[in-house]
Amino acid sequence: MVYRFKIIFTLVFFLNVIFILHCPVLPAAETDLIKPGDKVGVQFTCRFKNGEIASSTSTAVAGNTEPKSAIFLPRNIDDPVPVTAVESSKDLQPHNFIAFEDEIITQLSYSVTGMEMNGSGTIDLHADRITGLKPKEEFVQLARVRVRPKEMRMTGAEFKARTGKEAAVGDELTVNPEFSGKVASVSENEVLIRFSGQPGSVVDTPFGKGTIREDEKNYEIVLDAPVGKLVRTQGLVGRVSEVQDGSIVVDYGNPFGGETLTCDVKVEPAPAADVARAKE
Repeated sequence: MVYRFKIIFTLVFFLNVIFILHCPVLPAAETDLIKPGDKVGVQFTCRFKNGEIASSTSTAVAGNTEPKSAIFLPRNIDDPVPVTAVESSKDLQPHNFIAFEDEIITQLSYSVTGMEMNGSGTIDLHADRITGLKPKEEFVQLARVRVRPKEMRMTGAEFKARTGKEAAVGDELTVNPEFSGKVASVSENEVLIRFSGQPGSVVDTPFGKGTIREDEKNYEIVLDAPVGKLVRTQGLVGRVSEVQDGSIVVDYGNPFGGETLTCDVKVEPAPAADVARAKE
């Protein structure tokens, strides 16, 4: 009888030990997973299918040798992007036009759900076409020939607001990267800036290569934007859909220009300040 009791006691003891050792594992793992409503910080680097970097939260990326897309904009801070996780894309509000980086962040808000906190992974993002747009909103016609005056006049106060200093003859002023400008004269009421360009030279523009030509008062840049090229107008990304003699038509109907992005993503706890702002 005593022997049987010892066997039963030993079995119960070992079962309890196994239960204690294994039961805490599942809840701990579950609490490390990102759930809908969690505030997190996200670092990402996204690439197009050709390998070019389209967007990154890392300032180091801007200075490395990896190929960058023409629409890439470098950041000046390394802080993670604050994101509130949602269950799925169905939990998002419908939107019209949205900036390229904002669409990335929007899609990451449901892509990171279920990931481990402080974890990392590779996520493919693909944006749907925006519905309900008017044709003139979706397909925007832009001038193919860009006109830049050879001279510009402004007040001394306007010059100082642009440059942070008083105007002096010989000072440089950049209004367009394609042309260099210098202060030609300064009077009590006016600052005169003259710009210079080399007719026939080819310059890089956000819409592709451009050739400079001139007339008596202006320089002109004739854009050679190939059909299919991704372009950026401020925050919006579009794709050149048509090129005519005097105009370019850009399709802004898809936030990613119809491309799929492959993003290397790291998730970390959101900074306390971001969490506090989200609760306000």
